[in-house]
Amino acid sequence: MMKISFRSLLQHKLRASLSIFGIICGVMAFLTMISIGEGAREKIIHQIEQLGIKNIYVRAVALTEDQKLRADEHLSKGLSVYDADRIRSGCRYIRDVGYLKELKQSLRDSGISPQIVAISSNYAQLLNISIAQGRFIRDSDIRYKSLICVAGDEVAKSLGAKGKLGSHIRIEDQLFKIVGILSRSDKEIKQSSVMSARNHNQMIFIPAGTQQPEAQTAQKKNEAELTEIVAQTINTDVVVKAGSIIARILDVSHKNIDDYQIVIPQELLRQAEKTQSTFNITLGAIAGISLLVGGVGIMNIMLATVTERTKEIGVRRAIGATQQDIVVQFLTESVMLTVIGGIAGIGIGAAAVRIVSAFAGWDTAVTLFAIAVPLLMSVLVGIFFGLYPAFRAAKMDPVAALRHE
Repeated sequence: MMKISFRSLLQHKLRASLSIFGIICGVMAFLTMISIGEGAREKIIHQIEQLGIKNIYVRAVALTEDQKLRADEHLSKGLSVYDADRIRSGCRYIRDVGYLKELKQSLRDSGISPQIVAISSNYAQLLNISIAQGRFIRDSDIRYKSLICVAGDEVAKSLGAKGKLGSHIRIEDQLFKIVGILSRSDKEIKQSSVMSARNHNQMIFIPAGTQQPEAQTAQKKNEAELTEIVAQTINTDVVVKAGSIIARILDVSHKNIDDYQIVIPQELLRQAEKTQSTFNITLGAIAGISLLVGGVGIMNIMLATVTERTKEIGVRRAIGATQQDIVVQFLTESVMLTVIGGIAGIGIGAAAVRIVSAFAGWDTAVTLFAIAVPLLMSVLVGIFFGLYPAFRAAKMDPVAALRHE
């Protein structure tokens, strides 16, 4: 049956090619759109996962002048080490708490402007930051206010000989000894997002407390003592509960002043996946319309074929072919057209995805889903739009068909 169908299609190459082209466009559109959507989803999920699914972030929020006056009236000084201690002791779901302070200090005589932060000793463990050389900041460094630092990979390379382990760098008027260099991180940064991860490659870490001169100035300017608090839960199941408890703890200590923001990566991840699923369905529906248009083209071609081959149908019926044989023959031709178009569309679509990724710089991902669904849909389109012409051919009166000129 497939031989007969294939031979019939070859007799009308141009017509068959035009029919296939409609399916190719539909499958290519579906594959490209889904791959672009999947690439965007993976990028967002990757960014969120870098923050740690078990972590809860409390970040200081910049206040307007009016909000600062209101905060002063309620004696709220922003995020502080006191808040970190209250979270640690007040929430039984919390395993550990760390913190970070962004410093408005610069690296002297270097020609680069890395971000300099003062941190707690457990910050690296909470965010899975790995060390390539040396060590990270310890409790004793904070206790004794040791003038040591840990440099990011890019910072160390940019400093050249000055960025090697054991070298000294000048931050404002203080000399810090480099005791550690971080491993290269592949984190993609999106600074405008509340879920953004920090680019540790371009940072210098110093022990909390060694920035004392700036801390005193910050208090005078009514700036928060800390920029960020990181709380890690005992497991992923209690993250949302812990977030609610932390919110209540901070509401009390900050007198209901919204000078902080709680960010829960796990919640962001759920929202991102839900939003992206909706986005993928929308893209798939749009691309599916292209396949339906291609299917209408297949139906038109098959109806024209049935009319042209009326006498052939009569001959086949006269020599013993049943109605079922006729249905199968024309359905086979229809499905062959869509399958050939589907396979070609997948190949062209995969190439289009690579071109989009290379020239537009977008993240894309060609998944099994993006390949299997349009191929399956092309087969279903072939069956659906081939049924009517096939049944029309099968129901022809054999005698009338033989007399057809």
